[in-house]
Amino acid sequence: MNTSFDSAALDTRGYSFQAPREAPRPDSGPAQIRSAPTDESDSTRTGSKAQSPPLSEALMQEWLAWQCQMISGAISGALFLPGKPGNACVPAAIWPDGQESVAYLADIAERALIQQRGLILPRQKYNQDGDQTCDLMTCPVLVDGVPVAVIVVAIMTRPEPQQRAVLQLMQWGAMWMESMAVQHVPAPVDHSPLILELVAASLEQAPLRAVVMKIANLLAEQLECERVSVGLCHGMQIRLEALSQVSRFDRRSQLMRAIETAMEEAVDQETTLIEPEDSEHTPLVTRAHAQLAKHQGNHSICTIPLPGSTKSIGAITLERDANRPFDHDTAALCTTIATLIGPALELKRQEARPLTIKVIGALSSGAARLFGRNHLKLKLVLLSAVVLLALLSILQGEYRITSPATIEGQIQQAVVAPQKGYILTAGARAGDLVKKGDLLASLDDRDLRLQRQKWQSEREKHLMEYHEALAKHDRTGLSILRARIDQTDAELRLVDEKIGRTQLLTPIDGVLVSGDLSRALGAPVEMGEVLFQVAPLDGYRVVLQVEEQDIAGIKPGQPGRLVIAALPQTPLEITIDSITPMAITGKSDNYFRVEATLETLNPALRPGMQGVAKVEKGERSLLWIWTHRLTDRLRLWAWSLGM
Repeated sequence: MNTSFDSAALDTRGYSFQAPREAPRPDSGPAQIRSAPTDESDSTRTGSKAQSPPLSEALMQEWLAWQCQMISGAISGALFLPGKPGNACVPAAIWPDGQESVAYLADIAERALIQQRGLILPRQKYNQDGDQTCDLMTCPVLVDGVPVAVIVVAIMTRPEPQQRAVLQLMQWGAMWMESMAVQHVPAPVDHSPLILELVAASLEQAPLRAVVMKIANLLAEQLECERVSVGLCHGMQIRLEALSQVSRFDRRSQLMRAIETAMEEAVDQETTLIEPEDSEHTPLVTRAHAQLAKHQGNHSICTIPLPGSTKSIGAITLERDANRPFDHDTAALCTTIATLIGPALELKRQEARPLTIKVIGALSSGAARLFGRNHLKLKLVLLSAVVLLALLSILQGEYRITSPATIEGQIQQAVVAPQKGYILTAGARAGDLVKKGDLLASLDDRDLRLQRQKWQSEREKHLMEYHEALAKHDRTGLSILRARIDQTDAELRLVDEKIGRTQLLTPIDGVLVSGDLSRALGAPVEMGEVLFQVAPLDGYRVVLQVEEQDIAGIKPGQPGRLVIAALPQTPLEITIDSITPMAITGKSDNYFRVEATLETLNPALRPGMQGVAKVEKGERSLLWIWTHRLTDRLRLWAWSLGM
């Protein structure tokens, strides 16, 4: 078998418990049920040396088989007993029967015994070829902090939450063996199926009322009781939750109150009570049990407290006919059963609580950890956080509103197409520095020159006719021809004007903001089409895009600073000029257009440059500066919900 482990172990919270009070032995009276061990051998049996649980191999094998069958996807399992110092663990039970080797399980068992806590090793190789992986998990059995056994199970690989759930199931199942090891009372083999069935019932995914009803019915049937009652603590009182073979009952009846009083009597004394009691031993307070037995015709009654994590969570009351009293073996068996199912019922009860109660409980436990004696690291962290928050609320900082900004010229002169035509030349493009009168581009004027020749010929023709009429002294003809000559002169001037406009010249000194016709030679243009835009170099304005949640604090005259992406090492001083009173819808949010002026000009600035502007709004606490956006969003969210 391949016993090498590639992954690091995932530690989980180990499980152990303090020994419950001694269960009655066959040769002891009722007082021995709650009495502490008095002889030296009993007082030292949970000492520094680990001892094996006094259970038969058959019972351990049966328990291991039940435990592995309860886990879906279980591949193999083993129950190991601690060996002598320097020796390896000894396998006491193996599942499934016929397993050849458990060497790959023994390694993690050794580690669990050393660390005395549950371990999870995900994705471990377990076959000869090393092409199959499994999850190994172990749960040590601790009695008063001393390991007496360790359970190891190999399961199919699964996510971490499911691994922890399986480990918790193993811890619950190990409580039976822990109880047997503490009490040193070998459980009869005939009762082991009952114990396992009750533990399985307490772990079912069912409501608490259904679980306690099933437990009561199983106890009544297997122990031959006339009635079995299960009650749970509610504050200082016990409330009856289930009666065997009874689905509905009136808690206000005299019988139900008598049963609850008997349960409270056993829980207050933290011991198992039997009525009638053995008068030869130390007497216990059994007045409520005597009244209940008398009310039922001198029945035999046994009440066992249900132990929880810190205190008893309830009790179980069993009733028989007076001719069949409870012996101490039955009381010991019931005590073992209560020890096993008590924590499971406590967990189900906690899960069934309303959300508000869970929140209050979590806050209470957190406050206990905070103000208790333990968890020093947690307290230091919380104290540091409180001190940090206090400092942040006291220290002041400059509050600035940050927004993207763009450089624009104060004015922009457009160069448009004066008429329809085709692009002939293009000598400038966006970004070029130009002076007034520089040629930017020209349009094709061949058609216009043909028109000029046409009108020039027409004028010469009318001029010859005019001279002929003048020689003939034809006054009427002279008037008509003079009008025609004036018309052709006007047409010639118009054509000359159009020819002059084909030369697109720069109207002012500055920089070309837009326009590049070098790739559009021969392309047609329409009259009025914008071909170039020129901005002067002696005047700029800054346009800020301020988000709507920050616009309330922006006013004209506020100072700020601007950092351009092209000049990050040179911050520029700005002053707010005007605010556009209408929001603009952007890609992700609304923003307002805010214009600002530059206090000083930088020759390297160009229209269209972008950067980040910060507008100063005075001093605020650092805590407010860093949290006010979140606070505002929470207020808006609460308002939208009607709070």
